Amino acid sequence: MSRARVRSLAIALRPYPFEVVALGAALLTLAFLRLRGLHYGWNTVEFLFPPLLRSLPRFFAVGVGLRAAQRLLSGGSVRDYLRTVLSRRWLLLFVRCWLASLFLVYGYTWLKVSIPLLRTALFDPQLWKLDRLLHFGISPSVLAIGLTAGTPLAPFLDRYYGLWVPTLPILMGFFFALDRDDLRRNFALAAAVLWSAGAWIYFALPVLGPCFASPDLLDPIRDQLPRAVATQRALWDHYLMMVRGRSGGLTGFQPMYGVAALPSLHVGAHALFAFWARRHERWLFVPAALLTALTFFASIVTGWHYAIDGYAGILLAWLAVRLADRFDPVEARAASAEAVEASGSIAP
Repeated sequence: MSRARVRSLAIALRPYPFEVVALGAALLTLAFLRLRGLHYGWNTVEFLFPPLLRSLPRFFAVGVGLRAAQRLLSGGSVRDYLRTVLSRRWLLLFVRCWLASLFLVYGYTWLKVSIPLLRTALFDPQLWKLDRLLHFGISPSVLAIGLTAGTPLAPFLDRYYGLWVPTLPILMGFFFALDRDDLRRNFALAAAVLWSAGAWIYFALPVLGPCFASPDLLDPIRDQLPRAVATQRALWDHYLMMVRGRSGGLTGFQPMYGVAALPSLHVGAHALFAFWARRHERWLFVPAALLTALTFFASIVTGWHYAIDGYAGILLAWLAVRLADRFDPVEARAASAEAVEASGSIAP
């Protein structure tokens, strides 16, 4: 192989900032947990990676399909988009974005589920007081539940909030299926910062959430939230099992059943979409902002989060987008082209 070809290959495979953050977060989590006496090993990789890798074709098909539909509806060229998508360079970056997401899921999952084994302090009483202090002596949780209980809005929010997990990969695939590499790298870095930083904040400030710390809070609305209540019951039973495991004898657990509330990454993820869209895909900003507001309100009504959790998630999302623009910025020529396309004008 010629020196020029080797150099070209090295440049093509150099790690991007999003990959450094994602892989670094996974390795840091594994090293930290092992140093704290949790003997996680290859079994943690086998648990998560094979099923997530098998989902790659579906992830690709959904993301590209949605982007192609967007092109068709906006009057753009679907053929040009598909020609870009089928290029070797585009496909390689798409796979790299997906692999980085797997490493993020890995670090996030194992750190979050391990919190009750390693941390005994809980900050729910402080957050309850802070919530009231920030809202002039009124608890947002009590107020939101009181306004929603007995209305059709309660079961709607129960169903809506339950859709967050299955729809998140669809939304991520949509952003990873952009036709410009700089935009995809920038978004991937923002997502990596949000999820890796959020997981470590979970560990630094353990918070269960109102539904666990103050279960009576949901009494006026409990019958209208069957999905949330059933999930909360399963997570609480698992959490108590993990707490008992502090003294040894824990023979098995469900890694996906971690409990943590601060920051709310449900709210933070939708806020990330909104902040990022405002800077790079303005047509998406309004629907993403509306989703953020609805998710924020649903997180309080269902008892999963304090209002301060949502505020923290929004702030973290804003910081993640800013950091992405700082360390892997969108090229000025691409941003200018997008502005021209959005305005419908013709460049001279």
